[in-house]
Amino acid sequence: MIVQLLHSHARTRAYASWLLGRHGTIVRLLRGGAFALIELDDEPSRFLGGARRWHVYLDDLLVDAVEHPREDHNPYGVGLSGAGRGVVRHAWPSGRREGLCGAMVRPVLVGSWSPPFLSTLENVCSICVHIAESDGTGS
Repeated sequence: MIVQLLHSHARTRAYASWLLGRHGTIVRLLRGGAFALIELDDEPSRFLGGARRWHVYLDDLLVDAVEHPREDHNPYGVGLSGAGRGVVRHAWPSGRREGLCGAMVRPVLVGSWSPPFLSTLENVCSICVHIAESDGTGS
């Protein structure tokens, strides 16, 4: 549920009176997990320009439940190293401080869940990809 719009973009805040209190589903995390793309549960409204998806700062949301995606094929979450444009995505085994390659990482967490490591995304660690694929869990 959207509980406030203090940190979201000005374009989103302009629709605060219609967005506050609405429920939706997080479709995707953006900008390193700071923002979420929310798809509203109700029908598109003409007051909202017909838009159903909104870019909202994660702290402006009250997350009622987290549905975990299938994890049977990919046991690795995402850990980040570097900063700014030099950020690198690593395969992160839960409970460790380093990625598969041994680099120190900052885990990307939503509650206690981490998005799955995908070798097809940009800025992935080639060593992590190689290790994940060699143990049969890479995606």
